[in-house]
Amino acid sequence: MRGHAEVAVLTVTPLPTGMSLDTPCTRNGSDNICVACPAGTFLSHPNTRPKCNACYTCDHQTFQTVVSNCSATSNIVCGCEPGHFRECQNKDDPCSDFSCKKCKTCPGKLLLRPCSEWQDAQCGSCKPDFYAEGSECRPCHTSSPETCGEECQRVCGHRARDSGLEYILLGLTGPLFLGALAIYHKRKRLQMETPAASPLPTVPPWDCTGPTAHVHPITQRAAATEVVQCQVWEPGTARRSSECSALLHQHSSSSTTEPMEPRAAHGPAPSSPQRCSMLQGSQLYAVINAVPVRRWKEFMRVLELRDTEIELVEMEVAPFRDRQYEMLKRWCQQTSATLDRIFAALEHMDLSGCAETLRQSLALGP
Repeated sequence: MRGHAEVAVLTVTPLPTGMSLDTPCTRNGSDNICVACPAGTFLSHPNTRPKCNACYTCDHQTFQTVVSNCSATSNIVCGCEPGHFRECQNKDDPCSDFSCKKCKTCPGKLLLRPCSEWQDAQCGSCKPDFYAEGSECRPCHTSSPETCGEECQRVCGHRARDSGLEYILLGLTGPLFLGALAIYHKRKRLQMETPAASPLPTVPPWDCTGPTAHVHPITQRAAATEVVQCQVWEPGTARRSSECSALLHQHSSSSTTEPMEPRAAHGPAPSSPQRCSMLQGSQLYAVINAVPVRRWKEFMRVLELRDTEIELVEMEVAPFRDRQYEMLKRWCQQTSATLDRIFAALEHMDLSGCAETLRQSLALGP
């Protein structure tokens, strides 16, 4: 129809997210001119808006923290720092406007619900060994009889009576354990010491071949020519061996090899043993050399030297040969110490060869 103007309707196509309309199209079919949202702005939906929205900022004064940064297509996302939870300013869902509050702690109390980003922690009653005092829970071990109230006595009364007992027991058993440990290590160290610290027999421990096979230098203890007393029995009470006569240190003109005959002309024999002359320390080494090293302690036990004496010598004397000398010296100080008992002990240990070696060694001695 003439007289009626034609009206052109222009349709604007929505722009993608993150883009704003800069110049709209001028005719149908033409393209819009759009630009990306600048920094600090965003558009999160398809639109035809000529301007982008400004990004929010997180309020650090209320302990907010950035969860994700602002971009051209999304706004900034804020959350709470660790140890804080959201307290919404409005009750709308979702909680877009909020502040962050510090989570409560539950010292000495049972934790019923841990703190999360959306809710505070929930505390329960006091833990075991804690008692309530006002709104707090205090540990029992910090209480004293003077400050322990009714609730404290109810919860911690039996513990307060027993407090300190474990420390007393620990104080008593600690030194005892340390002392026992020190004695054990000392004995172990002494037992592990090798006999190389002093001269030892060089023959095999089970061999007794001759009187000269065990000759060794005299140690400093033997050089002092310490003497011990040997006891023999007179005729009529026990056999007196010629070996004991060979061990006598003579200071008179009488011969050491003179046979010991019954002295009928001198009257009846006494009924009790008497002491013989004193022996030089070097002569005791003839006995030490005759006994195998590995069977020495067995030899002393057969001679009935007490185990306490043997252990005491092992702790006090370090060189092995000096230990042998000290054990034999202590045995010789007994009232029943005789050479006959030494030979009998060797025979009892099936060391008859060693006994014969000792007899020959004593016969050749000074």
